[in-house]
Amino acid sequence: MSRDASSLLDLDECIEHLRALIRIPSVNPPGVPEAAAGLDSAGAERAAAQYCADALGAVGIGTEVVEIEPGRGSCIARLPASVSEPEAPLILLSHLDVVPVDAESWSRDPFGGELIDGEVWGRGAVDMKDMVAMELAVMLALKRSGAPLRRDVIFAAVADEEAGGEFGARGLVERRPDLFRDAHGRPAEAALNEVGGYSMTLDGRRFYTLQVAEKGIVWTRLRSTGSPGHASMPHTDNAAVRLARAVAALAEDQAGRRAVVTPLVAEMLEAIGLGEVAELATSDPDAARSILEERVTDPVVRRSLDAMLRDTVTPTILRSGKKVNVMPGAGEAELDVRTLPGTDQETLLAHLRDVVGDDAEVEPVVALPAIEWPTDAPIVDHMRDALERADPEGIPLPMMITPGTDAKALAQLGIPCYGFAPLRLEADFPFLKLFHGHDERVPVSAIAFGLPVLLDVVRSYVVD
Repeated sequence: MSRDASSLLDLDECIEHLRALIRIPSVNPPGVPEAAAGLDSAGAERAAAQYCADALGAVGIGTEVVEIEPGRGSCIARLPASVSEPEAPLILLSHLDVVPVDAESWSRDPFGGELIDGEVWGRGAVDMKDMVAMELAVMLALKRSGAPLRRDVIFAAVADEEAGGEFGARGLVERRPDLFRDAHGRPAEAALNEVGGYSMTLDGRRFYTLQVAEKGIVWTRLRSTGSPGHASMPHTDNAAVRLARAVAALAEDQAGRRAVVTPLVAEMLEAIGLGEVAELATSDPDAARSILEERVTDPVVRRSLDAMLRDTVTPTILRSGKKVNVMPGAGEAELDVRTLPGTDQETLLAHLRDVVGDDAEVEPVVALPAIEWPTDAPIVDHMRDALERADPEGIPLPMMITPGTDAKALAQLGIPCYGFAPLRLEADFPFLKLFHGHDERVPVSAIAFGLPVLLDVVRSYVVD
């Protein structure tokens, strides 16, 4: 006899899973102690995957820890459908790796998993071990309830999201697509993933983001060359100068980049009371930015909205020279390029080559397309309904995010992947600032709100 899964949802257990996962320093790239506050991160993704496998296996859920490369572990688990004619699966997707930390800039141990004043602190608290723990809790509640399932529920907590997924979701899709299909070979009908679902307060109104699209990625390398020599006898063929000139040209080009207002972003801006921004973005960009500055007080939210209106090219790493008295013969810079749906990435790269001219070569390293999924899909309706039940004053809002996620990997199998990690946040909580930032933390109250909402969506979609 089945029981109501919501009565078996354990918030305290979820929080303890989150704290335990934070204490596993699954930094990407692994094996770099200075990136992990001096800890040994080699094999930590595998350790985090095994932690999830142990928690799920303890209640009888079948699990598999898959390593595309030793130490780069992903946990795949499945609750099988229990009806005679099942529908295609649902995937609960998350990633186990986290970005490096600058431990000296943190107020707390970044891998301590401390619970301080109602907040869980540590690298991964919002990106995205909170979602790993929430999806673990949902899987455990469904299993304990014994509820009949009309579709498989696949738990996929994967490695290497922060570096493009070669050893995680992208590698699994290419080598083990069966992990994301049912016994009949059908790919999942939908997946729930990170980022979306959180609340943001604008002009006194609380909105909940339903992530249905994300920008594309072209991680790009610049290479400059010059003539090495003694720095006491300078000449004009200096690789460092040429690299700096190329980067400066790209920054100037970015400052003047024209806006492109996609239908989804136009709809979102209208819904949050910023329709004028969408109207003016292409004709009067200075006026559009002035409106954003006037009406959106959070600078990170403001930058996020602005980045939804244009392709972006951001220099992030520069390297040239090895000794102060030696003129370098080569230099490299790395660029984080993000593209809107509809942008031809090859055309943009050709434009960047024109911008830097003879000062540098432009070489794409990782190219992943922008993705956008229908806003009227049944799973999105379940998200809206669950949020409105939990917070009648909140306003669910389809949106595009500017980062990239493992949704791009599942898209190769035709699986729609929606961002929905529901959290109700206080208006002044700096949520977006904490992604890849110092003092990353998440309020327990936010998870206490979001956990039953996530279960509500999953249960509505999979329970017979």
